[in-house]
Amino acid sequence: MKSIWYDCACEKRGSSTMTKEISYAPMRSLLSGLRRLSLGLATIAAASTVLLLSDLDSRSSARSRSSVTTAVPRVAIVQHASLEALDDGVRGILDALADRGFEDGAGLEVLRYNAQGDITTSNAIAGEVTGANLDMIITVSTLSLQTVANANRFQVSPRHHVFGITSDPFGAGVEVSADDALDHPPYMAGLGSLPPVRELFVLLKQIQPEARRVGLVWNPAEANSEAATRMARAAAEELGLTLVEGNAESSTTAGEVALAVMARGVDVLWVSPDITVSTALEVMVDVARRSGVPVITSLPGSTERGSMLDLGANYYNIGRVQGTLAADILEGRDPATIPVENWMPVELHLNLTALGGLRMPWVIPDSIMQSASQVIDESGLREQDVPAENPPATLFWNTDSRAVDVPWVDIVQYVETPNAEISLDGVLAGLAEAGMVTDRDFKIRVHSAQGDIPTLISIVDALQSRDSDLILTLSTPALQTAMRRERGIPIVFGMVSNPFIVGAGTSDDDHLPSVSGAYLVQPIEEVLDVVGQLFPEAKKLGTLYTPAEINSEFNKDELAEAAERRGYELETVGIATVSDVVDASIALASTRPDVWVQIADNLIASSFPAVMTAANRQNIPVITFSPSAADYNPLIILGRDYFDAGVQAGLIAARVLRGEAVADIPFRATTKLTYILNFDGAQAFGITFPADLIALSTNEGI
Repeated sequence: MKSIWYDCACEKRGSSTMTKEISYAPMRSLLSGLRRLSLGLATIAAASTVLLLSDLDSRSSARSRSSVTTAVPRVAIVQHASLEALDDGVRGILDALADRGFEDGAGLEVLRYNAQGDITTSNAIAGEVTGANLDMIITVSTLSLQTVANANRFQVSPRHHVFGITSDPFGAGVEVSADDALDHPPYMAGLGSLPPVRELFVLLKQIQPEARRVGLVWNPAEANSEAATRMARAAAEELGLTLVEGNAESSTTAGEVALAVMARGVDVLWVSPDITVSTALEVMVDVARRSGVPVITSLPGSTERGSMLDLGANYYNIGRVQGTLAADILEGRDPATIPVENWMPVELHLNLTALGGLRMPWVIPDSIMQSASQVIDESGLREQDVPAENPPATLFWNTDSRAVDVPWVDIVQYVETPNAEISLDGVLAGLAEAGMVTDRDFKIRVHSAQGDIPTLISIVDALQSRDSDLILTLSTPALQTAMRRERGIPIVFGMVSNPFIVGAGTSDDDHLPSVSGAYLVQPIEEVLDVVGQLFPEAKKLGTLYTPAEINSEFNKDELAEAAERRGYELETVGIATVSDVVDASIALASTRPDVWVQIADNLIASSFPAVMTAANRQNIPVITFSPSAADYNPLIILGRDYFDAGVQAGLIAARVLRGEAVADIPFRATTKLTYILNFDGAQAFGITFPADLIALSTNEGI
C-alpha cells in the first residue's frame, strides 16, 4: 500500500506510505466544567460499546449497501487548514480506527487532504473525493463539512460521510436538523461540538470583574464562527458585557481589523473558533499586547501561541468519537440510524506569562488555577491533574442554534468606525421601538469590508445567494454596491449623506422600488457659522477627503462652495486607503490652515486619531461633523445625530420585515443636530464659547 500527499493545490508529492493531508484552524469549545477530560477515554470506550451493541441489526443489513466495494476500505480525511486543533482531531480519528483494526497501511487505505485555508482549494478537494472510488469521506472542520456535503449531494451514489470538529452542523446548511437527531441525509453521520461561550465569559468576569468590553474579530462566511458569535452576543447581554465586533474575510486582513477593534476601546480580545482568524492568532496577540489587552480563546494550543486563557475542547477525544463512528459504519452500521448530537469534552489552559504589561490588573484565583489541566509560567509548560470534583464533560443536545423560520437582517458596513457602531445601535433601537424582538422576529448578521471595495462586492454577492431577507447598509459605498448588485432582496440604508447622488431616488417619495432608508444632510452652513463666530480672523480652512467615495467627494464640494461664498480658502488633501490617513494628515497640517474642518468620510473616521495628532502638533483647531470623534478631543463636534438616523432606518426595516412594500416607504431625512464642545481645548486656543453655543451643547464638555 502506498501513500500520496497533496498540498493546497492538490498536487501529488511522492511518498512511500499512503496518506493525503489537509489541515484546519483550531476550534476549542468549553462546557460548564473546567477540567481536563481525564475520563475521556473511558467515556469514549463506553460510548463505543453502546454504539456497537445498540445497532447490530442495522449493522448487518447495511453491509450490502456499502457505497464502494473494495478489498481494503479506502477513506479520505479532509480538513480545511493546518491547525493544532484539527491535527489533534485527525490523530484521534486515526487512533480510534486503528483500535478497531482499521490501521492505515494495514486494513485501511487513508488519503489525507488539506486545503491550507483556501476555500477554492477546499471546493476542488470536495469535488475530487466525492467523485472518487472511496468507501468513506471523513471531514474535520465546518468548512470541510460544507464543501464535501454540497458536492456529495449531487452524486448519483453519495459517499458515506462522517463529520466532526465542527461547532454547529445544525446551522451549516447541510440538511442536519437540530430538532430531530435522526433527521439528516442517510449517508451522513457525525457530531457537533458547540463552544460553551457563556462559560468562558463567566470565567472572564470571575478573573476581572471590571472588564466590560470584549473585542471580537470573526469571519461571517464561516457557519461555525457565526454560531459562536450568536452565542457570544446572548452571553454578553446577559452578563453586562459589550461585544465590540469586526469582520475579517481573510486571515491577511485580521490584523487590520483587530487594530480597528482596539481603537474602539476593549478590555479583552476574544478569538473564537474561527478558522480564518485563528490562523492569524499570533498577529492578534501582538495587536492586543501593544494595547495592553489580554487575549482569551476557545482554541486548543492557543496559550502556547500567546493567549492568556483558553477554555475549549479536547479535540483529540472528539476525534476518537468521530473515528469510532467511522469504524462502526465501515463494519456495516447504517449511518441513517446514527443520531447527530453535540459533544464537548472541556479543558482549561492558562498562560501566566501573558499577565504582564496589561492595562488592567488580571489576577487568576487559585480555584481557577486548580481547574486548569495545562499551565504555562516562567518555568515553562506543565500538565497538572484536575480535582475530581470538577464535573466531567457530557453529551448533550444542541439547543442554541435550532433552525427557526425567522427572517435574516444582514447589516453591511464599508468600514468599522465609531459612527457605524452608533448607527447600528440606533438600528437595533429602532427595531425594538417598532416592537421587533431579536431571534423572535428577526435574526441579525453584521458584515464589514474594512474599507476594501472588492471585499464589499464579495459580501453583497454572497448575501444575494444566501438566506438573507433584508440588506441594511451603513455607508454610501455599501448602499451603492447593494444597489448595483441587487437581485430582489429589499435594501434599507442608513449613515448616508445624500442618497440621491448615487441614484437611489430623485426625492424622498420617488425612489427605486427596492430601496428605502434614512439619510443625514451634513450641517455645513451651521459649522461655518461657528467658525466665523469663534475665529473671525480665519482665512484658510482645511479638510481630508476620499476622492473614490462619492459621498466624501460630495461633502468636500459642498464645503468648498459654502466656504467660497464666505470668502474662505479651502485646502484639501485626498486619500485612497486607511493607511494614507497619517501621511495625508501631516501634509494638510503643514499647509497651516487656520481651522481644520473635517468633513464626514468613512475611511478618515476610522483613523481619526491621526488627524488629531497632526493638528495638535501644528496647534490647529479641529471642528468635525462626526459625533463619534468625542474620544479624541476635537475643539467642536457639530453633526447630525447618527443614532437617531439609525433609529429611523430601524423603523423602516421593521416595516419591511412586516411585509410592507419597500417602494411605498419614503426616505427619511435626519435633522437632529449634536453639538459637543471641548472647554479645555477652547482654553488652550484662548477662546471662550459664547452662551448661545453653550446652550445648544448636548454635553457637559469634553
